[in-house]
Amino acid sequence: MSPSPVIRQRLEESRDLAQTLAAAHDAFNAMLSVFDSYQNGSGPFYAALVMAGPAAADGRNTVAMAPSLPPPERDRPWPLEPAHEPAAEEAADTVAVIAALAARKLRIAAAAASSAADRSACVEAAQYADEVRGLVTGTGP
Repeated sequence: MSPSPVIRQRLEESRDLAQTLAAAHDAFNAMLSVFDSYQNGSGPFYAALVMAGPAAADGRNTVAMAPSLPPPERDRPWPLEPAHEPAAEEAADTVAVIAALAARKLRIAAAAASSAADRSACVEAAQYADEVRGLVTGTGP
């Protein structure tokens, strides 16, 4: 099973700051997992997938600094590895959808956050998600 349905569902269902931060953190980790699987690849989307890696790592690290990020749930099953390695174009499409959703949810969370540190982390992480989406779709960072 690909991580995208699980991640997408968690992002869509996140209703508060803590849920959104946790889902976004996992989304950035899922993106990095996809990018790692293409490190030795080639093809038209190879460069975009590799170039988007640093932005995804920066997004994850930014979310990790948010004071309201809850500790990881130990009992929550979450498959990081897809059952099959999708073609690079399919992987880029999946990452673009997840990145766009993460950016949108992080902006909503930023608007509702009471602390400046949480607002800043959400806004900055949303910008990194936008950068990832731009790189994997070829629309720019």
